[in-house]
Amino acid sequence: MKIFRTIGIAAIILLFISAFLPWVYINFGKLHDAYLTGMNTGITNYGKPAILALFFSLLFLITVFIPKVWAKRTGIFFAVIVLAWGIRNYFLFTCEMGYCPHRQIGLYLTLLASLAIMVSALMPYVPEEENR
Repeated sequence: MKIFRTIGIAAIILLFISAFLPWVYINFGKLHDAYLTGMNTGITNYGKPAILALFFSLLFLITVFIPKVWAKRTGIFFAVIVLAWGIRNYFLFTCEMGYCPHRQIGLYLTLLASLAIMVSALMPYVPEEENR
């Protein structure tokens, strides 16, 4: 179905946008009034958690446009990694050591985009070959 290809592309764009939106708000310890994003986590030890999801979503985008069965299967593999990394980021940023920061819209959009990428990978568009 061709609509799932469009949904996958829109989800990748949403994932890129949500990487720069605030994921959590922390007002605790050394982090006073700190908004953490997927690309800027301040002085925490989280690094840049959105980099891996963005990398594998770009690889998934490449496989969307290749009309071969192996590309669709590889796309499912990349989508599973993006979804697993999105779930990991959600659990990593929600609570740690008894402190639960305020979740922001970027964290939810990352999880939603990862799920949409997975759904679009499970419904690939394979063009029909002409009968000769």
